[in-house]
Amino acid sequence: MSTLSKQARSPGKWLVLFAACLSFFFLNLATFQSLGVVLFSMVKELDWSFKEMGLSFTFLGLACGLSSPLPAMMMRSLGSRLTMVIGSVLLAIGFYLASITHSLLLFYVAMTFLGVGYSFAGNVPSVYLITGWFGRRSARMIGIYLMLGALGASVGPWLVKAIVDAAGGWRGNWQVMTVAALAVGVVSFFLVRDARNKPGASKAAQEQAVADGPEWNPRAAILTPQFMLIAASMTANMLCVTTNSSIALNHLDKLHVSRDTAVDILGGIGFVATFVKALAGRMCESFKPSHITAWGIVLQAVGMIAFAFAATTPLQIACTVAFGTGWGLSYVAGTVVLLDYFGHVTGSRILSIVWFIVSFAAIGPFAAGAIADRYGTFAPVFLIYAALLLILAVPIFAMRKPVNPALADSQLRSTPGSFAKAKTA
Repeated sequence: MSTLSKQARSPGKWLVLFAACLSFFFLNLATFQSLGVVLFSMVKELDWSFKEMGLSFTFLGLACGLSSPLPAMMMRSLGSRLTMVIGSVLLAIGFYLASITHSLLLFYVAMTFLGVGYSFAGNVPSVYLITGWFGRRSARMIGIYLMLGALGASVGPWLVKAIVDAAGGWRGNWQVMTVAALAVGVVSFFLVRDARNKPGASKAAQEQAVADGPEWNPRAAILTPQFMLIAASMTANMLCVTTNSSIALNHLDKLHVSRDTAVDILGGIGFVATFVKALAGRMCESFKPSHITAWGIVLQAVGMIAFAFAATTPLQIACTVAFGTGWGLSYVAGTVVLLDYFGHVTGSRILSIVWFIVSFAAIGPFAAGAIADRYGTFAPVFLIYAALLLILAVPIFAMRKPVNPALADSQLRSTPGSFAKAKTA
């Protein structure tokens, strides 16, 4: 039996998928969604203000977004496995520094390490690995990967609260997370390997390489209108998600909705998005990912409009289902569009540029607060963001796959008399 056939039948790709999903599950469990639970105890003990507490989210988010191009650069020289291991080590350093912190400066440094570690161990190397190993089935697997990440974010707050209670406080939680990050790094070291960079690359990867054709130049790819539209849609997606997470309770309180109901709405949105992300990958195999992205954006807009007036139960259900569904569809399909349009190698690498751009979505909550201060209500925020989503949905639905300049050049050279025709033209 040849090396290729052994590789194609080996369980290696499933072990790689397991390692990638485990890393992303842990990242979402231990960082953004659960940070507020730990900070609740830290603020009381260290006597921090809420403004100082909130700035830690800024350091974490900006470090994550602004460092997102670095993993792609590291992967080219060290490969995906060591890139993810480095990410786990950075996370462990960040968690350890958080566990010994007595000052805001040290905690902000810790959050910066966590943000960079998130980039190195998260989407960029994992999407590259999944597309390399699963080829044409990668859309479905990416959906599963993103779903498990969302599941980690869903269970994180409850699990972290239990750890804080059981470990004797917030320092114990950060210590547990330090050990867990190192354990994830060990799993990545032993299970992760690139499919394309070895002679025995997976059959799926080789078939996908043929289907992709000549590889896109990353610079040429990011200068296309299609890339700019997808980057804009992903930024708008996260703009709405982060804004909703930060202002939803205050907005619903102004509508005389109880705090318990408001928490249920936010939790329901996350649950719906998790479920939809599991289905979105399979849908992208049957329908155009760009169309799914556009419909997801439209549903998000519907959810935002319903959110603006969510004083009644029917509108609360509508905003929960519509926004959660739209979030799940556009998040997964937007990622798949990059792979479909620019190939599975370049597409997975320029994803880091998308997340760099998405980091600017952090302006959403600040803009929302400014609007609320001026008009006394958050309702205009939801309507403005909904209009932005609807404007983006139209060109995204209509856009077509761009022509790879490398493919056009090769066709021109292979056509008899093409040079003379081109020169005459």
